[in-house]
Amino acid sequence: MSCEKAVFAFVVAALSGAGPFAVAADADARPERAIRRSDVVFFIDDPAMYEPYGCTVVGWGGAAKPERVEGAHEKGVRLYATAIAFRTAFHRVMDFSDDYLDAACRDYAGEPFAVPWLWDHKYKDQPVWWGCTNSPLYHEFLEDWLAKSMGAGPDGLHIDDYSGTAGAVTWLSAGFCRHCTAGFREYVAKNVSPEKLAELGITDLSAFDYRQFLVDRGVSPDDYKRRRSSLPLADEFLDYQVRANTEYVRAFHKLAGELRGKPVALSVNSGLGSPTSLAIAPYVSYFCCEVGQNAESRATPKHPIYVFKLADGLDRPLAVMGSGQDHAFIMEHNLPGLVRTWIATAYAFGHAFVAPHRLWCYTQEKGTHWYSGPTEEYAWLYQFVRGSARLFDRYEAIAPVAVVYDNAARRQGKGNIEPICVELAEKNVPFTVVVAGDDWLDYRLDAERLAWFKAVIVPKDLAMDEPQRKLVEAVEADGRLVVWPDQERLAKLVPPPVIVAGTDHVGVVPRAIPGDETAPVVVHLLNRQYDGEKDAMVPQKDFTLRLALDLMGGRKLNKAVLHAPKQEPQTIDVTLAADALTLTVPKLDLWAILEIGD
Repeated sequence: MSCEKAVFAFVVAALSGAGPFAVAADADARPERAIRRSDVVFFIDDPAMYEPYGCTVVGWGGAAKPERVEGAHEKGVRLYATAIAFRTAFHRVMDFSDDYLDAACRDYAGEPFAVPWLWDHKYKDQPVWWGCTNSPLYHEFLEDWLAKSMGAGPDGLHIDDYSGTAGAVTWLSAGFCRHCTAGFREYVAKNVSPEKLAELGITDLSAFDYRQFLVDRGVSPDDYKRRRSSLPLADEFLDYQVRANTEYVRAFHKLAGELRGKPVALSVNSGLGSPTSLAIAPYVSYFCCEVGQNAESRATPKHPIYVFKLADGLDRPLAVMGSGQDHAFIMEHNLPGLVRTWIATAYAFGHAFVAPHRLWCYTQEKGTHWYSGPTEEYAWLYQFVRGSARLFDRYEAIAPVAVVYDNAARRQGKGNIEPICVELAEKNVPFTVVVAGDDWLDYRLDAERLAWFKAVIVPKDLAMDEPQRKLVEAVEADGRLVVWPDQERLAKLVPPPVIVAGTDHVGVVPRAIPGDETAPVVVHLLNRQYDGEKDAMVPQKDFTLRLALDLMGGRKLNKAVLHAPKQEPQTIDVTLAADALTLTVPKLDLWAILEIGD
């Protein structure tokens, strides 16, 4: 494709709702998102705080009772907070059955183990055991809990720590209860070739016990922790656990809809940090999850940007909070200004940050405690989002550049695109992520969509299947492939669409409504200069912003209004040239939105 055709295709794509946006479909034609761009999400149900924050969704905690659901609906709040805990509610199992240890996960030594971060919790003089999501008794318990919860009439189902046993395989040497042993025996019979079994000396599967198989080969618990991934059948064992867990969550969600009498939204607590945590993505409505903000750095966050972009590639909205350690650090050091940078970053990138009026905290010294953020420090920022909803809802990222996430490579510890995403964001190169899935992650690269991008970036190590690899090779043959870190080639394919002069501390995130050439383009401006000692932003003043007209779909927009929290809208003069528009922003404190129209 010639340069001229590529530019023309880019402009047509912008007007038709394809290519340069994070999703290719017309926004009006897509199913309504479970979490809208302007939603304000609560962690804990607190009706007294609905109005101060402008709450629209309760996404996690809170008992599902009919009166609470009705009360939320009366105030226009969707109550998704039918939170079923797959790891942290074993005290309920102990009341459910006297045989409760048959529902507990077992480690390589064959022993049940406690949830590590609940070391300070006891019930009936016992720790909070990690439940096994392959145990029929645990299923019976969870499904009884689900039936009671759905009876309250909630709008959705949230599963905390949904990965169950699968989430403890690599971390805690888990998956060795009798139910896991039987399940893996069936998996091996169906999925491992007779030739491989013969090589391993396995001649009779009728009583095959994976743990005993390893013990017979001299593998001690300490050996297992050190060598797990290199042991015979280790990949198959993890594959079994991930598939079993994903299938159970799918069935659990289906049952929720049947019990409720209509479809319900599904969210899970998954930080999208690994292939094991991504396998569930095709089946959820949104992620309500913890994403580390690195609070101790006292700097604006970088890792969440990668997570937001990956979520765009998965076409799943996020309602995020920090980790328990992040919240504990904020509470200890009183840093609401730092949290506000987290909030602004999330919304600027098209997702939501859970309102910090009450968030879980954790340290090894204190265990569980809670951060009750002062209303006056945060509510006004959420009210800005609600008051500017028209500049959020239906908007998608404008992206002339795609970065390929390869799930098969990540399962091998290769192909990490987080550094790519962070560097592109720091240089204000508009981009999105496209996902090359595999047998765990049911997404595939699409030739038609890849054709719209001016440049497609891949990491050096790819492991995707042959059909998807051929699509990447076609992009290479077309002259649009960039193997990172070849930034010189990227600059030739995509001359800087965004240039900021006068400061190095402003992040620029352009967004538009796919398929709607009458809607304004919005450009989020993020101040990245946070003073960790003063817990305050360093204002950016009188900087110039140059935006390529390609980002506007070729439209020669000539009017701009600056919207910022606690400020009246301000008209900004626009200068138009043949290929770009420029404007000068007099001051940026935390976050602002440029509304650019005609």
